[in-house]
Amino acid sequence: MYSTSEKLAKLLHVVNMKQYATGNPKDAFRALMEEVENKVHHFRKDCWNITLELLADHLGLMSNPWQYSIRNLEWKGDVCEPSYQELKELKKQVPVDLIEAYIAAAKANPWDYPGEIFIEDELAGKLDRLGQVLTPRAIVDFMVKMCMDESANKKPYSYTKPDMPLLLWQTAEALDFNDKLPINLLVERARRHTVLDMTPLLVKYEPKPITDLDPCVGSGRFLLAATLMYPKAPLMLYGVEIDRSLYRACLVNMAMFSNHPYFIICADTLMLDMKYSADVSSPMWGLSNQWDPPDMTPYYFKIAPPFKFALKDYALKQKADRAQENKQAVEELAAKQVTEPEPLPPVNFTLKEYALLQKVKRSSEKKKAVEELAAKQAIEQ
Repeated sequence: MYSTSEKLAKLLHVVNMKQYATGNPKDAFRALMEEVENKVHHFRKDCWNITLELLADHLGLMSNPWQYSIRNLEWKGDVCEPSYQELKELKKQVPVDLIEAYIAAAKANPWDYPGEIFIEDELAGKLDRLGQVLTPRAIVDFMVKMCMDESANKKPYSYTKPDMPLLLWQTAEALDFNDKLPINLLVERARRHTVLDMTPLLVKYEPKPITDLDPCVGSGRFLLAATLMYPKAPLMLYGVEIDRSLYRACLVNMAMFSNHPYFIICADTLMLDMKYSADVSSPMWGLSNQWDPPDMTPYYFKIAPPFKFALKDYALKQKADRAQENKQAVEELAAKQVTEPEPLPPVNFTLKEYALLQKVKRSSEKKKAVEELAAKQAIEQ
């Protein structure tokens, strides 16, 4: 039996939860953060991150990160572990109905409430080197409407050749709406058949899907606005975010509100190689939506190391090069002296001696010619 005070406390709790579920979702998120802060006694941003992990665990994002992106698609990867090691114990202390109250209030009026708290409480910190200023909702809605209206005015799509965005879209929708067909058959057809073969599955989704990429997605405001303002449009949502905290906030928001398949990765957009990021069939996008994001550096540009110049190092290198050249010259000279014989000393003579030498040479040549002539005459006789 409960005492009167316990009954009143329980009744007050039920009333508060009902108010949170029907009131401003931001108030429910703040109440959830305060519950976490009272239990863990960490800094404000740490409590914000832990609150997101509570929501992600409640939504099942750690065990199956793709369940809200492509429904009914079986996840065969590893189960992500929470960053806060004591999350399992914390779940027993934080009221589950408070988490459900926030989800109910947020779904009644969808928007990026974790991002609102992030900006209002200045959780980016005073030394914000990433420039984390989330775009106001009015500007987001205006920009999304402008881009979507421009895409809607394009020519209709004709089924002439295989197209990976369309295959992904039709596979996702087929998995979601065609419950009577085997899932493995649909996936296999998406992999092997052309667009023309896939069209009988869903005739109503004939327009070409629009791939919407936000390279600095933050908490997902632009993608949220696109999926909320155009819930029936054939959209494929892609996002890249470098900050892990905002990346996880985006995953929670997309899981709660997205009406379309989405693919979010945690990476540096400026470093991504276009041959991976621009291709929706790239294996890079297969690493999307994971609560513990994998290493994306294999998909970055390969940049040469920067050139560094120091005058002292240059002088030492020049000195070493000259010493090496001198050593080689000495070795070549020594080898040449060993292999080549020494030249004969020059002959010293006077002009008179040269004239006599020439006279003797001519007389010997004349004598030799006379002897050859005599020998020739003797042979003829």
